Amino acid sequence: MMRGGATQLNWLNAGAVCLNFNLRRTSRAVTQYYDEALKPTGVKVTQFTILMAIASESVARSGQEGHGAGGAGVRRVQDGQAVNQGANQTGGSITNIARLAMVDRTTLTRSLKILEDDKLIEIRKAQPGNKRRVIITAKGIKKMKEIYPYWFRAQRELVKKLTPVKTRELRHLLGDVKNSAEALHG
Repeated sequence: MMRGGATQLNWLNAGAVCLNFNLRRTSRAVTQYYDEALKPTGVKVTQFTILMAIASESVARSGQEGHGAGGAGVRRVQDGQAVNQGANQTGGSITNIARLAMVDRTTLTRSLKILEDDKLIEIRKAQPGNKRRVIITAKGIKKMKEIYPYWFRAQRELVKKLTPVKTRELRHLLGDVKNSAEALHG
């Protein structure tokens, strides 16, 4: 018995019930699936996710759906193609992008360096203060447009395999898991 009356699990069976183990294993499988789908673009899904977080942060900062990140915001999807070309270059703060993408600043900084070296983003100092803003460049927007159809096909096929109902349920359940972990962590 463990403290508080909880039953001790057999350590050999812990992997079968461990939420972290199972979520990480699932995450790796899903990441590999999307990486394979995006392979023709030369961008990994983790990089695309960060580009999406930058675009989302820019949209939230500008207060206009579909605008921000130099036009990378997407108002809607039509036949698998991103629609809308905003022109707001507010960018996003590294702190907010890290929060949105749920990665620590060190990991994000390494990923941003790769995107910056590829000239897909620019990191600019914002005035006043010393905060840095991340802006998606014209080349970055072009790359996102190139990636999007590959991502969309992969997304559509995975949703089809899971079914739309299970996909919706999964998104809600994952949100609950995230919120519970954050509440317990403090």
